[in-house]
This record gives sequence, structure tokens and C-alpha cells, in this order.
Amino acid sequence: MLILLFLVTVVVQEAPIPPCIQRTSQGALQIALEVEDRAPRSAVIRVSMDDVKLQVKAPARQGEANSELLERMSKVLRVPAANLSLLRGWSNRSKLLMVQQMQPHEAYKLLQDAATQH
Repeated sequence: MLILLFLVTVVVQEAPIPPCIQRTSQGALQIALEVEDRAPRSAVIRVSMDDVKLQVKAPARQGEANSELLERMSKVLRVPAANLSLLRGWSNRSKLLMVQQMQPHEAYKLLQDAATQH
């Protein structure tokens, strides 16, 4: 009895990761965000080359919008809140989200999924 074994290599080509999602030299993931506060609901609106646009219901005072943003991103990215930190960006609406223990392609897929569900 002759048994032939064929090894098939399947190459899955992933979509290119946009520049708004980058790995830092320290190994964390950095995601550029554009945040709109006082929105009707909290949601990921779009993922573009430049940034990920999010809406939060809370106003941008006393850290309310930032707290809601971190809570929302923890759910979207399926990571503990302790793995997230928010850095100030180049304007009040622009932020840099730092994510520990996540690969860029994972974050991109989860963000895209969230944007299509809004």
C-alpha cells in the first residue's frame, strides 16, 4: 500500500497595516486616535491611514471622555484596561493609545470589525 503525503502550504496574505497602528521600539503598540466627545453613542467610526476615529458620549472635562475611551477600547481590543494607556496627542481630539501585549494585525482586524458594526 502506497501512501502519499502532500504538504500544502497556504499563504494567507493579510491586509497591510495602516501607519496609524505601529509597534514602538519598546514593543508596545501605538494607535493614533481622533476622538469626538459628546457624541450620541460610543463607537469606533472608521479606520484610515492617518488615524482611528472614535466617538464617546462623555464630555472632555476632568478626564471623563478619556476614561470612557479607555473603557471602550478595552472592550474593542479585548484586552484588560491595565494593558492600555493614553498619551496626549497634537490636539485635544488627537490621542495616542498605547497597547501592551497585542500584535498590529490583531488590533487592525478588531478595529475594522468594530467600525463596520457602528
